[in-house]
Amino acid sequence: MLNRLEKLVNTKAENVINAPKVNYSFLPDNGRLPLLISPVTGSLLLPEWIKDNKTIFFDKLREYGGILFRGFKIDSVEKFQDFVAAFEASPLEYRQRTSPRFEVAKNIYHSTTYPSDQEINMHSENSYALNWSRYIVFCCIEPAEERGETPIADNRSVLNYLSSETREKFLQKGVRYVRNISKELGLSWEEVFQTTDKNEVASECRRFGMGLEWKDDDRLTLIWNNGAIYAHPETGEKTWFNHAFFFNKYALSEELLAEFESDTELPFSTYYGDGTIISREEIAEIRSAYARAAVTFPWEKGDVLFLDNMMVSHGRKPYKGKREIIVSMF
Repeated sequence: MLNRLEKLVNTKAENVINAPKVNYSFLPDNGRLPLLISPVTGSLLLPEWIKDNKTIFFDKLREYGGILFRGFKIDSVEKFQDFVAAFEASPLEYRQRTSPRFEVAKNIYHSTTYPSDQEINMHSENSYALNWSRYIVFCCIEPAEERGETPIADNRSVLNYLSSETREKFLQKGVRYVRNISKELGLSWEEVFQTTDKNEVASECRRFGMGLEWKDDDRLTLIWNNGAIYAHPETGEKTWFNHAFFFNKYALSEELLAEFESDTELPFSTYYGDGTIISREEIAEIRSAYARAAVTFPWEKGDVLFLDNMMVSHGRKPYKGKREIIVSMF
């Protein structure tokens, strides 16, 4: 009788030890992106779970491309820092900036200062650059009063939604980026490169294969080529990974486009890698592919969204009221 009782007690203790600490599920109507991970009990600390389950986490990320942690109450900069630190990777500094970013902690930034009444088109962070982040992580400190979602899209699906002709052109030619930098067009070159030394700018451009031309009034033009479609380094799957749409004039609203008389006045322009035009129809096709692949969900305070930057693109919906989303990249 005693042996049976001991066996029963030991079995219960073992079940407690091996009990799952998180639940895996999906958001309603969003398919398999993102994977939703939530705690079984409110006492589970997310950084500790990450430290103990890195292999499981990255296996899940490879499979789904994006993971939403909800219910862990990561609702402050300090808690988000602890979460990022659990990966034992150094967050990246935001270099070659395209929009103002305010740092809230070491290499942790407000997600964007883009006007709240405007939508941010879908893109993968820094995919225009020759040095980009593998992962991008968002944390909702305070959701907006209205809207302000961060839509996401599986870049493998975006690629599949493009016609075979468009895919082949981008695969063979890649993308050419032209950037005109001046204070009148947004950021100064000092802000873009985080230096006041033109020699450092030239050195960085050479390192990343960028052509540069200094013009009057401290204006700077950069030209470089990059790929458009890549094989994921871990899965081998082909993925759409570029800023051909985001930086193209035909992606702008008609009202905004009307403010510029020529391409040389635009902060950014994109072309095929051989310098030929990406047509208005092709940009419309890419926009449609993003829209078909996109999933959208409302932020909740304390949410953390972890994306494989190569697999999953993101954007931002317009919003009203205060909105505080912070971001880290590594």
